[in-house]
Amino acid sequence: MRLYHGSYTEIKSPDLLHSRKNVDFGLGFYTTPLYEQAVNWARKFKRNGGSGIISYYRFDEKVLNKLKVLKDRKSGSA
Repeated sequence: MRLYHGSYTEIKSPDLLHSRKNVDFGLGFYTTPLYEQAVNWARKFKRNGGSGIISYYRFDEKVLNKLKVLKDRKSGSA
């Protein structure tokens, strides 16, 4: 599976040490399988005078059960 992350900088490897505490679902590294959703996040940085960057990652779904993941209640997807 390919996952995307919209930010102000390229993030080559997700790093929880730089996670912010006061975000919607707490500490973590936020990704989405939806490219357009990541683009929307990146646009927020562009509006503030920065540059928006989309980073992407290949994720092995076999390890999903080893992670703490917030799932969409409606669809059951991560």
